[in-house]
Amino acid sequence: MKRKIGNTVFMNEDALENYGNGYKDKPLTITHIATKYMPSKQFFAEGKPKGYHPGYDESVSPMALYDFEELEFSLYEWEIA
Repeated sequence: MKRKIGNTVFMNEDALENYGNGYKDKPLTITHIATKYMPSKQFFAEGKPKGYHPGYDESVSPMALYDFEELEFSLYEWEIA
């Protein structure tokens, strides 16, 4: 499934097991999608360029890493439904 900025998703069971059932059925709005790593200093200096993230693990490529309005942490594609 191709997700886009502005889409609403939910944590799947694997993510709920890691982050807790307090997030169950909580809608999450995608604000940023990354598929490439960029060092934190460069990422923020360049204004958070589209497609990059300092927390992205390139070993999971081509899986995307998502940021959300409602969370202070990111989730990988396999953690959302």
